[in-house]
Formats: sequence, C-alpha cells, structure tokens
Amino acid sequence: MYEHGWYQIKFAHELPDHGISALELDGRPLMAARAGGRVGVFDAVCPHRGAHLAHGGRLDDGAVVCPFHGYRIGLGEGGGHDFCVRELHGGVAGGGVFARLSGRAEPDLGEVLAELERDHVFVPGFSMQVDASMETVIENGFDNAHFKSVHGLAQPDLAVRTGEHGELVAEGVFAIPAIRGAGGGRRTRYLARAFSPGIMLASLEGEPPYNYKILTAATPRAGSVGCTIRLTLVFPGTEPPPDRLVRGILQESRKGLELDRDVWDHLVPDAPQRYTDLDDAVQRFHAYCETFR
Repeated sequence: MYEHGWYQIKFAHELPDHGISALELDGRPLMAARAGGRVGVFDAVCPHRGAHLAHGGRLDDGAVVCPFHGYRIGLGEGGGHDFCVRELHGGVAGGGVFARLSGRAEPDLGEVLAELERDHVFVPGFSMQVDASMETVIENGFDNAHFKSVHGLAQPDLAVRTGEHGELVAEGVFAIPAIRGAGGGRRTRYLARAFSPGIMLASLEGEPPYNYKILTAATPRAGSVGCTIRLTLVFPGTEPPPDRLVRGILQESRKGLELDRDVWDHLVPDAPQRYTDLDDAVQRFHAYCETFR
C-alpha cells in the first residue's frame, strides 16, 4: 500500500441507492455513506469498541448508529459527536468510488475527473482479477517495447514529463487497429497519465471514433500479490456513444489485458533488472511510484 496513493475501490453502480455499505482496501475496513446528497468514503471501525459500522449500523442524520452499543458515530470531524470516523479524500467520481489515505494535494485526481465530467461521458466497463501487482499493471502504459511484442503495435517512442496536476505523463503516437463497427485503423496521439501507482488515464487523441480515454485502476487484493483491475471508458460529449462502439472497445481492451496477463502470471518478481534505453519511461514510472510512500 502507498500512503499517498489513489485507489478505486468499486464502480459507483455497485453501491446501494441509500444508506451505508461496506468497502475494503487491501484489508482495511472502509464504508461508503450517502449523506447530504453526496457519497463519502469513511473509516468503518467504530472508535469506541471496534465494531464494523457498515455491518449492522444505520445512517441517521449525518451519523452512523453503531450496531454494537448504539452510539452515534459522526461522519467526519466537527459534527459535535463524542465519537467520529475520518472521511477519506475521494468519493464518487467518473463512475467509480475512489479514496486516498492521506491528505496530500497532488496529483489531484478528483479535480481531473470533475473537469472531465463536465463535457465527457463515463462508461463503466469491466473488472478483472490478475496475479500481478498494481504497479505492474499500470507500468504497461509506459513500457515502450512491450506494445510491439505483446500487442503487435508499433513502438510509440514515449516521451515522459510531469503534467499540470502533478501526474506522470508519457506521450507518443500509435498505429491503432480497426475497432469493430468503426472501420479501418489509423495513427493517433497516445497520452498516458499516471495519477498514482495504481491509476492511469490513457487517451487516444485522433479523429472519431479514435478519440476516447481509458481509465484503468488497479487495486491490491488483501492477502495476495494480485490486484483487481477496473476499466472505464471516457468519451467526449454529453451523449453516450453507440453501444456497438462501446462493446468493440471493451472487447479489444479485455483482449489486450488477457495478453498482458499471460506474461504477468509468469513473471519472476525478484529477478535482476537490466534496463535498456527503451526502458526510460518505465524507470521514470518506478521513481514516480516511490514518491507516494
């Protein structure tokens, strides 16, 4: 776990329409609570005697009534309650439930998602369990050489820089194959933006339909070296894209991750690393991950 990292814990549609629900982040008990017209993410352990507030607790006027002793537990500080639980930075945005364990300002994923929501449509895609670390999953977006050998794409020759929100950015050009229902492929600008060791927003900035984004979140699983990948598509405009286009992109995305998983499942994590010039973007990503500890 990274103290300053962002994590996607669920898709928003997986939450109930009201009340509180149990969440978990690498074994840490959390909960989502709908209060005051918004959804917040909170620590779920009662500060009185350790009950899990999302299992049997009930939401009541900005507080949770503990299922163990009936105390009212304030949601966040400053509510005048004897006991309260901390609200984490994050909440619901871009079709996902996000949380950050620390209060560090950058990179501000929440602001970026809020900006996109003004003129983009988020389409939750799918989740996938893999036996690889979240860093290994997100690293793929910065790995020049693997695009050709694993996915059959031309090497994008990525240039790396720091973005305006403090994210790590890799930029290059892809020759994108045809999407089912969208005609032939074409060359398009590729932009990968990592906001955390486990979250990346990758953009294809070409002519429609090759002008969408993919939000990839990899969240560690408790007691495992593996993680859960959640993939969301982001399209410009205010109207959902045609279902056929969405299905085609999701199908290709899943196929690409399955190809990656064939490699990930057999990696030797402790093997010595001998980097080449093509691995500069990967090394920059590894250094970036260390800033979140």
